[in-house]
Amino acid sequence: MIRLSLLVLSIFSLIYGVYFLFFPFNFVSITAAEDINIAWLRNIGATITGLLFIGLFYIYINPEKSIKLLIIITITSIIQTSTLIYSRIFNEFSAKKLLLIDLTIYSALIVTVYLIFITIKYKNIFS
Repeated sequence: MIRLSLLVLSIFSLIYGVYFLFFPFNFVSITAAEDINIAWLRNIGATITGLLFIGLFYIYINPEKSIKLLIIITITSIIQTSTLIYSRIFNEFSAKKLLLIDLTIYSALIVTVYLIFITIKYKNIFS
Protein backbone atom coordinates (compact mmCIF):
# COMPACT_ATOMS: atom_id res chain seq x y z
CA MET A 1 0.00 0.00 0.00
CA ILE A 2 2.85 2.41 0.81
CA ARG A 3 4.54 1.61 -2.49
CA LEU A 4 1.27 2.15 -4.35
CA SER A 5 0.90 5.56 -2.67
CA LEU A 6 4.37 6.46 -3.95
CA LEU A 7 3.25 5.55 -7.47
CA VAL A 8 0.17 7.77 -7.08
CA LEU A 9 2.30 10.66 -5.77
CA SER A 10 4.75 10.10 -8.60
CA ILE A 11 2.02 10.30 -11.24
CA PHE A 12 0.49 13.35 -9.51
CA SER A 13 3.94 14.98 -9.58
CA LEU A 14 4.34 14.15 -13.26
CA ILE A 15 1.03 15.82 -14.12
CA TYR A 16 1.71 18.84 -11.94
CA GLY A 17 5.32 19.17 -13.08
CA VAL A 18 4.55 18.82 -16.79
CA TYR A 19 1.77 21.39 -16.43
CA PHE A 20 4.18 23.99 -15.01
CA LEU A 21 6.99 22.95 -17.34
CA PHE A 22 5.06 23.10 -20.62
CA PHE A 23 1.98 25.20 -19.88
CA PRO A 24 3.06 28.01 -17.53
CA PHE A 25 1.17 30.59 -19.58
CA ASN A 26 -2.05 28.75 -18.78
CA PHE A 27 -1.36 28.90 -15.04
CA VAL A 28 -0.50 32.60 -15.30
CA SER A 29 -3.73 33.20 -17.20
CA ILE A 30 -5.90 31.27 -14.73
CA THR A 31 -4.41 33.00 -11.69
CA ALA A 32 -4.23 36.42 -13.39
CA ALA A 33 -0.54 36.66 -12.51
CA GLU A 34 2.18 38.64 -14.26
CA ASP A 35 3.96 37.09 -17.25
CA ILE A 36 7.33 37.57 -15.57
CA ASN A 37 6.63 34.39 -13.58
CA ILE A 38 6.90 32.11 -16.64
CA ALA A 39 10.58 31.24 -16.18
CA TRP A 40 10.05 30.50 -12.48
CA LEU A 41 7.08 28.29 -13.21
CA ARG A 42 9.05 26.32 -15.83
CA ASN A 43 11.88 25.88 -13.32
CA ILE A 44 9.45 24.65 -10.66
CA GLY A 45 7.90 22.30 -13.21
CA ALA A 46 11.32 20.87 -14.06
CA THR A 47 12.10 20.36 -10.38
CA ILE A 48 8.77 18.68 -9.66
CA THR A 49 9.10 16.45 -12.71
CA GLY A 50 12.76 15.59 -12.14
CA LEU A 51 12.90 15.14 -8.41
CA LEU A 52 9.40 14.17 -7.33
CA PHE A 53 8.21 12.22 -10.37
CA ILE A 54 11.44 10.45 -11.29
CA GLY A 55 12.64 10.13 -7.68
CA LEU A 56 9.39 8.72 -6.30
CA PHE A 57 8.94 6.47 -9.33
CA TYR A 58 12.45 5.11 -8.80
CA ILE A 59 11.65 4.43 -5.14
CA TYR A 60 8.41 2.71 -6.18
CA ILE A 61 10.28 0.43 -8.57
CA ASN A 62 13.23 -0.22 -6.25
CA PRO A 63 12.33 0.57 -2.62
CA GLU A 64 15.26 -1.30 -1.08
CA LYS A 65 18.16 0.99 -0.16
CA SER A 66 16.19 4.06 -1.29
CA ILE A 67 15.94 5.71 2.13
CA LYS A 68 18.56 8.36 1.30
CA LEU A 69 16.70 9.40 -1.85
CA LEU A 70 13.40 9.45 0.04
CA ILE A 71 14.95 11.68 2.71
CA ILE A 72 16.30 14.06 0.04
CA ILE A 73 12.88 14.21 -1.65
CA THR A 74 11.17 14.79 1.71
CA ILE A 75 13.56 17.58 2.72
CA THR A 76 13.16 19.23 -0.69
CA SER A 77 9.39 19.01 -0.33
CA ILE A 78 9.58 20.59 3.14
CA ILE A 79 11.69 23.47 1.81
CA GLN A 80 9.48 24.05 -1.25
CA THR A 81 6.26 23.93 0.76
CA SER A 82 7.68 26.21 3.45
CA THR A 83 8.67 28.80 0.87
CA LEU A 84 5.24 28.63 -0.75
CA ILE A 85 3.61 29.24 2.62
CA TYR A 86 6.05 32.06 3.40
CA SER A 87 5.38 33.72 0.04
CA ARG A 88 1.63 33.42 0.55
CA ILE A 89 1.74 34.88 4.06
CA PHE A 90 3.85 37.83 2.92
CA ASN A 91 1.81 38.35 -0.27
CA GLU A 92 4.70 37.76 -2.66
CA PHE A 93 2.55 36.20 -5.39
CA SER A 94 1.62 38.46 -8.29
CA ALA A 95 -1.55 36.45 -8.88
CA LYS A 96 -4.81 38.26 -8.41
CA LYS A 97 -6.81 35.03 -8.19
CA LEU A 98 -5.27 33.26 -5.23
CA LEU A 99 -7.59 30.25 -5.00
CA LEU A 100 -5.41 28.15 -7.31
CA ILE A 101 -2.30 29.29 -5.43
CA ASP A 102 -3.93 28.20 -2.17
CA LEU A 103 -4.92 24.83 -3.65
CA THR A 104 -1.33 24.35 -4.79
CA ILE A 105 -0.09 25.12 -1.28
CA TYR A 106 -2.60 22.72 0.31
CA SER A 107 -1.59 19.99 -2.14
CA ALA A 108 2.08 20.55 -1.39
CA LEU A 109 1.38 20.52 2.33
CA ILE A 110 -0.52 17.22 2.14
CA VAL A 111 2.24 15.60 0.07
CA THR A 112 4.94 16.90 2.41
CA VAL A 113 3.21 15.69 5.56
CA TYR A 114 2.66 12.29 3.94
CA LEU A 115 6.32 12.05 2.87
CA ILE A 116 7.44 12.93 6.40
CA PHE A 117 5.07 10.29 7.79
CA ILE A 118 6.26 7.45 5.54
CA THR A 119 9.91 8.44 5.89
CA ILE A 120 9.65 8.11 9.66
CA LYS A 121 7.06 5.35 10.14
CA TYR A 122 8.00 3.06 7.23
CA LYS A 123 11.74 3.65 7.13
CA ASN A 124 12.38 -0.12 7.23
CA ILE A 125 10.68 -0.60 3.82
CA PHE A 126 13.27 1.67 2.20
CA SER A 127 16.38 0.65 4.15
